[in-house]
Amino acid sequence: MSAVAPVGAPAREREPTVAVVSRLLVHALGAAIFAAPLVRGEATALAALGAALGAGLAPRFARGPWRTGGLVTLGVALLALGFLGRFLFVDTAIAARGLGPAAALRTGDGWLFAFGAAGVSFALRSLSARRRSLAALEVVAVAAAFMQLVVAHRHGAINRPFEIADPIIAAGGDPTHVFYAVGALAALAVVLLLLAERSVWRSLLHLAAVLLVLGLVFGLTDALDPPAPPVAGAGLGLRPGEGEPQEGEGGQGNQRGQGGEQRPDENLEFQDDLDTSQSQVPVAVVLFHSDYSSPTGVYYFRQGAFSQYNGRRMVGATGGLDRDLGDAFPSRTYTVPDPPLLNQNRTSVETTVALLTEHNRPFGLEAPVRFAPARNPDPRRFDRLYRVESAVLTSDFFSMIGARAGAKDWGPEEWTHYTEGPEDPRYAALAQRILDEKLPDYLRGDPAAQVAAVTSWLAEQGTYSLRSRHADADDPTADFLFGDVTGYCVHFAHAGAYLLRSLGLPARVATGYAVDEAQRAGGSALLISGETSHAWPEVRIEGFGWVVADISPQNVISPPPAPSDQDLQRLLGELARGLEAMPIEPETPLVQQLERAFDWMKLSLLGLLWFLGLVLAALFGGKLWRRLAPRFADPAAQPRVAYRADLDRLSDVGIRRRRGESRESFAARVAEALPALVPLTRAHVGAAFGSRRRPDLGSHRSELRQQLRQAVPLWRRLLGAIDPFSWLLTR
Repeated sequence: MSAVAPVGAPAREREPTVAVVSRLLVHALGAAIFAAPLVRGEATALAALGAALGAGLAPRFARGPWRTGGLVTLGVALLALGFLGRFLFVDTAIAARGLGPAAALRTGDGWLFAFGAAGVSFALRSLSARRRSLAALEVVAVAAAFMQLVVAHRHGAINRPFEIADPIIAAGGDPTHVFYAVGALAALAVVLLLLAERSVWRSLLHLAAVLLVLGLVFGLTDALDPPAPPVAGAGLGLRPGEGEPQEGEGGQGNQRGQGGEQRPDENLEFQDDLDTSQSQVPVAVVLFHSDYSSPTGVYYFRQGAFSQYNGRRMVGATGGLDRDLGDAFPSRTYTVPDPPLLNQNRTSVETTVALLTEHNRPFGLEAPVRFAPARNPDPRRFDRLYRVESAVLTSDFFSMIGARAGAKDWGPEEWTHYTEGPEDPRYAALAQRILDEKLPDYLRGDPAAQVAAVTSWLAEQGTYSLRSRHADADDPTADFLFGDVTGYCVHFAHAGAYLLRSLGLPARVATGYAVDEAQRAGGSALLISGETSHAWPEVRIEGFGWVVADISPQNVISPPPAPSDQDLQRLLGELARGLEAMPIEPETPLVQQLERAFDWMKLSLLGLLWFLGLVLAALFGGKLWRRLAPRFADPAAQPRVAYRADLDRLSDVGIRRRRGESRESFAARVAEALPALVPLTRAHVGAAFGSRRRPDLGSHRSELRQQLRQAVPLWRRLLGAIDPFSWLLTR
């Protein structure tokens, strides 16, 4: 045994323990985070284990003779093996017959995520070990894993992803806090990657930089409050920042109806290429205290009204007009100065409005009568809550046939204000042509029939598009109406109001939200998003008040609003009521919980055994192939594969080349005990440099095996033969 003392494996240069552990933890954590929403717990655990093994083996391969492309290919091969295994377990009946469908599905998922995570981590870690600059790929991969976990939470969808939010909501909690914890884990993962540096000082410097950035974030921002949904600007003046007046506008008519100054962003603007990128954000949820079905099938929530013509467009009224609007958010109960009358045409409906974003003024269902404050159950979630009593319309347009326009108590000032419009004679000419085309003689003088004719004509002839080109015209409405008749709600609302005014009908433009009644889905809560921001014309009919005369173009280029998320609508409604969500299911008895835990443990153990068996099979397969390769290699490759097979045999018993040691130096170091390694090394090196000599490798290899039997006891050689990892340490 003294003869083998010189060939004992020396202590190799190793990475700092903190670097190795940090990388393994980060890869395991990233794989688990990625897999958690997609598969059951055992597959998530196998994904973490596979990622840790892949990241642990990669540096050893990276220090070997493998080319970078080969390392990446090996990682891709592991990923492909994962998909192949899942196909065999899930998409064929072979495994299902023996394991059962459920066990086969779980085993297939475990196989896929174990080998897939191992392949991805192996490839990323190999690239990082070969090229330090590619370490950024690890950070990107970990960040992507965390991002896909919480990406469904964007745009105010606090109920998503369901697999995370549902259990929290069922327990009465707030999913927002969990997502902060996910962000903290992501920051921790980045910190661990930064710590995985060979230089301790560089690790400390990176860690200090991260802590400084986090300190600035938490110190200078409201990082612990739920993020405010972005403003969904539509130019309708509903929310702050939406309707900034253009240069040269905003002087006349910027007063609130009751004499108070109107905010600059309450102006109604014409815009080209309307930006609706953030419009899907929820802005409010409305709770109905009683059931109400709109005659039109649409709920209109009026917030503002624009009835004064300023020579170019409609602006807010002066002189104490339009007094049926909410003046301010209520700190106490107040009634609007000019509410609609409750009669056979209108009924009272109470609602509670919970605002998720800041608004310029309160809105209410169609025709608000009274506003009252309401308790805010969650000030961090809701901007404010208030109650609204509305006198909603129960009659349709057919019921208005025969009614007169305007109001009995109006004088010349009101009539002049609500019928003033552009001096362009084309409006009156077009309005008369519409009546001639649409109405019989006996209805041409009826106000309700005239409204129906004008709105139906605009719906037939117009095209709804957010990409119009009319804002720069002297009269944007004329450019729209007598041009391509292509625009969005602001254009249609102005066109309808001007045409009705040219017929002598009092009309104005109202703004707010229009939501399809079907969105309620039978519940008492209605979610309002920025997509439902709308402008529509209104006409005053005696005995009915201000009546919505909306226009729904038949030709649509821009897509309509997407249906609201019913789960989010229900959740926000419950939060606005201050209620805790009901548990998803009653508590499971203890015996059933133990049975489920035992089943989970059995499946986890089965998956782990399968995974370990496959890993061992792959390792023994690689070892056997390298040992048998000299029998099948062509003569030109014999020096290389034979030398590699003999090095594997030496590695089995712990005889390995030191890091940085040349092959010739290694052969000289062990020559006293294993002299046959010298000619084998010489043959390998010569072939690598292009030598055409073909030495007798067989005799040298036989001598080496004989010398190894003399130098190493049998028990040590047997242990080496069954060691599946020894060939991975060959240099």
